[in-house]
Amino acid sequence: MKKVLVLGTNNTCISVMIAALMKHISFNRIDVISAGIRPKKVNPYTKKALMEIGIDISKEKPHSVNEFIHTKWDIIITTTEEAREKANSILIGGTKIHRAFDDPMAVEGGEIEKMNAFRALRDEINEWLNEFIARHRLLPSS
Repeated sequence: MKKVLVLGTNNTCISVMIAALMKHISFNRIDVISAGIRPKKVNPYTKKALMEIGIDISKEKPHSVNEFIHTKWDIIITTTEEAREKANSILIGGTKIHRAFDDPMAVEGGEIEKMNAFRALRDEINEWLNEFIARHRLLPSS
């Protein structure tokens, strides 16, 4: 089973979504963890956007990158420049990939506009992951 770390700054949204969607797409056949440099509580819109497609992350706890310094990863995905710099300096991994997405928390407006931004992010990540998982041969062949 391939080991993947998704590293963001706060581990509240993008890194959490990537990890949850990767687990979902792979039927848990990829060992994937999300972590942050300065982890905070998962954004409620992240939870709602994932729950809409049947992914329950209510029991997920934020992780600090410091928990995984001595872990060897097959792939490390970073989602912010700060995370990329940290990964390059302290993490052991075979392949390091940086993929930034627009932060839905930066969207202004009411609940509808914010929720729509989180849905759009979820769908963009889902589309990217379907191609990414195949390209990097993360699933064992049947």
